Amino acid sequence: MGLFDEGRTDCVKELLRPAERVLKEGLDVAAEDFERRERLWRQIKENYDRYLDGECGGFLRDLDAHFRAKFEGALAILAWSFKQNGELYQPASRRYSDRELEALERVLSYNVFEIYTKDDVMRMIMHRDTNILNLLRDYYRGVDKWIDDFLKDPTVKLALRGFLKTKWDSYKGKVNAALSEAIARFDWMRDYLLMEDERTEAVEKAYRHQVENLRKQMEEMRRNFEREREELERRLRTARDEEIERLKREKEELRRQFEEEKARLIEEISRMKDEEARRMLEEELSRMQEEMTASVRAMEEEIHRKELELRQKEMELRRKELELKAKEDEISRRIREVMELAGKVEKGSRFVKIDEAKMMEMNFAGRMLAKFKDEVKLLGRTFKVEAVEERATFDKERYEGKLNERDIKNLPDNTEVVVRLREKKLLGKKEEITVRARFYGRPERYADVGFDTDPLELADINALLVDAKREAKNGRIVLLVASPTGFERRITNYINSNEFHRNFISENVSLALLDLESGELIYNPHDEYARAFEPMLRLERDEELLARVKEFLEGRILERGYVRLEEATEHFAEDLVKRAFHELRNEKGYLTKFIEGVGYVLVKEGFI
Repeated sequence: MGLFDEGRTDCVKELLRPAERVLKEGLDVAAEDFERRERLWRQIKENYDRYLDGECGGFLRDLDAHFRAKFEGALAILAWSFKQNGELYQPASRRYSDRELEALERVLSYNVFEIYTKDDVMRMIMHRDTNILNLLRDYYRGVDKWIDDFLKDPTVKLALRGFLKTKWDSYKGKVNAALSEAIARFDWMRDYLLMEDERTEAVEKAYRHQVENLRKQMEEMRRNFEREREELERRLRTARDEEIERLKREKEELRRQFEEEKARLIEEISRMKDEEARRMLEEELSRMQEEMTASVRAMEEEIHRKELELRQKEMELRRKELELKAKEDEISRRIREVMELAGKVEKGSRFVKIDEAKMMEMNFAGRMLAKFKDEVKLLGRTFKVEAVEERATFDKERYEGKLNERDIKNLPDNTEVVVRLREKKLLGKKEEITVRARFYGRPERYADVGFDTDPLELADINALLVDAKREAKNGRIVLLVASPTGFERRITNYINSNEFHRNFISENVSLALLDLESGELIYNPHDEYARAFEPMLRLERDEELLARVKEFLEGRILERGYVRLEEATEHFAEDLVKRAFHELRNEKGYLTKFIEGVGYVLVKEGFI
């Protein structure tokens, strides 16, 4: 072989791959599964044999020693792992003695010096890191000599000694530097290195106890401070004006307690002999003081902000109270003014919007169409429905171009459902009845202002009766009139009178009036035909819910003498509130009125 002939390094690199993996893990490889470590042993051993057999060629002596050291070191680490875990693996136990594995463990236990700088080591010494201190003490007290003697032992495999020497040489420099600086910086370090184990442990324990005790006191001070601060902040969030001054006093007390506790800790820390530990605790206390001072300053700012916020809220609340009182006074004045002028006149006693009126009309017409199908039972007899006609009695064409399409469609048509009934029987004359179910509103008012506030008047009903009376010459007419705004009271008196009975009922005209908003049904009690249609007209009621609405309304009436529809509809449906308005008017003598600028109100009689 020539002077410069060498083997193939790429081949060695491939053979060393399993060994490099173990060397990278070091003593941590003991955590791997037994099967995994056994497989690595076989791979490394086989690759080592292939290398020794010259598979990769020949190498100069230094390079050859380097490669063999890696193989040997990896096998030794695996052998140590089997012993460490109490695993019996004969190939490893035959190859390495206990002394060899002890030497390996002692050298590699200093591997922390591979990852830590000198500053890192100094910081760990200052914090009394037990692992670092024990390593330095063992080194100082003879480990270095023990390892040197081991490396000189000719009975130990040369490759293993080469591996350990390389590792140990890489650690010694850092260990020596760390020891020199530690002895110079820390006055306790030389005593620590020279102490017996038991005494060292006791001193260390006492020292750690002292430092930890001071740290606990500082932490307890921090917790107490934070607890008090959080409690003050919690109370501050909901504090009223009168509580602010008390919170200020408590904040100052919190500051005073902190200063007293800090002074006590400073005195106790100053008595410590270890300068480094004293400096460290003083720095920690200083940082804590800065944090707590910042917290107190933030709390002061928050208290000041809360003061301003409370003042602003107080002023805003006062302003709203004055505005609300002025508004209530204006509403009361307006109600009294209108009621004084109107007295008990029923005009303006209702309030029905255009969309509400249209919905009432569609519901009424739908109910009538549903009631009259095929046959109906009246007066104990059966009548056949011979014809049903639905028609609009109000012409909305005049509003085209004046209202938009949606509003025109919402205008009531004053729909009339006309039903022809004929009695079913085999013998005798068969009675014929014409039912005219009319929704009667004032579409022109809905078109002009969007709502109506007046009940139907007697004149409105008279006009319908005139037409019905004329038609009754050809058979009985039953006139069913449904109004979205109800009927003035004198209509009821008129329908119940003998004159009405004599002039209309006897002449084949029957009349029933339905208040679509209140559900009230009006007809002459002596009119059996009108009475027979009552089940078809009667509206369904939720008595329990209606009672709750009445209770709410009467509570407001008791407080100030009136209640507005607007405030009641914040709690209940509008149609239910209006029905309660009308029932309380009938039951308690209250008045209902629509007042411009106020709205629809229920007023206690005598409020003026």
